[in-house]
Amino acid sequence: MMSNHNPKRRKSTKEGEASPSWSSLPDAVALSCVSRLSKSDLKAVSLVSKRHRSLVASPELCSARTLIGCTEPSFYICLRISPDPIPRWFILTGARRLRPIPSNLFQAPESSSFVVVDWGIYVIGGLVDGNPTSDVWFLDCFSQTWRQVPSMKMARASASASLVDGKIYVFGGCGDDVADSSNWAEVLDPKTQTWRYLKTPKMMMAHSIHQSVVIEKKKVYAVDEDDQSFYFSPNESRSWTRGRRDSEPGNRDNWCAIGKLLYCVGNRGRILWCEPDELDWKEVKGLEELQHSLTGWRHRLGLNRKTYKYKYNKIDVTYDISKLCSNSAGNIVIFWNSIQRMSLELLSAEISLERREEGEVWGKIEWSGALFKLDPLSESYSVKVLYSAPVYS
Repeated sequence: MMSNHNPKRRKSTKEGEASPSWSSLPDAVALSCVSRLSKSDLKAVSLVSKRHRSLVASPELCSARTLIGCTEPSFYICLRISPDPIPRWFILTGARRLRPIPSNLFQAPESSSFVVVDWGIYVIGGLVDGNPTSDVWFLDCFSQTWRQVPSMKMARASASASLVDGKIYVFGGCGDDVADSSNWAEVLDPKTQTWRYLKTPKMMMAHSIHQSVVIEKKKVYAVDEDDQSFYFSPNESRSWTRGRRDSEPGNRDNWCAIGKLLYCVGNRGRILWCEPDELDWKEVKGLEELQHSLTGWRHRLGLNRKTYKYKYNKIDVTYDISKLCSNSAGNIVIFWNSIQRMSLELLSAEISLERREEGEVWGKIEWSGALFKLDPLSESYSVKVLYSAPVYS
């Protein structure tokens, strides 16, 4: 008597019972599983089905990845490449190359303020055709897409913008002819996407903020054009407190906070550091090689008055650090322009820092090289770093 027993069919049935389909999983469970994948794996998952694609594109995924600490850092750079007025955005890859991402055709060409919030970058205000704008844009760094968010109540350019306790505080930038104590500052709550004015003492309106930086995510530290420092903490007094005056007045740009110390660009390729409460600037040691690399030569076309013939003359030049910021490793990243063999290059270097027992800060160049090149060289072309920062997404 023949048996109807089929081992293969029975085994297949058991496997099917033991492996429920993806569609049977609750959304919360599916989201929890997917949020633990890498970005490259998420791209592959989004190709499986419409539900997978919808899940990967959902804003809840970014929140879940942030909550469980599964985000990955990427370093974003915004360049202004003249004569093109539209800022261009890039990601600095692990191979130290600039990978272009979608740019925003409506972004203000200059004088915008930038703030990193969660997995994206807010681009606030700026100059459009020479006039301040109130427009605010958000670059979603997870999906690499742009969207316009609610505009500010006031048009602003070159304003001070900082993220403190989950809210964006914007100070100044609205012009003396329209500014008063009721509109000089405003605050955005990213969760509700609403702006509100922040009343400011008239004392602060007499000061034009030259540099500002957030210390330990709790306090805005600012310096005016006369090198007078001020503090603002929304948790303490919701007002500005006068601090010390800079011990060594001078032109120091691109301030950033790493840990409890401030860093900025000095002259002749120097990088300076100080304690925020002291403002006693000191030079970061061990960077003589960097300072040497900031000197070079270029050819300039000139007329020989004896022969009345044009020729290229070799002249010595000194390049300045044009941008300084920090990356996800807590290192300094700097940028500068250089002219090499008749082409314009944008160079960069990453510098690790060490605080030694004697109180000095020493730097070590981890890498340096060219990121961008314009060739052939034209006097009408230039490359300017508008913004650079790490974003976790």
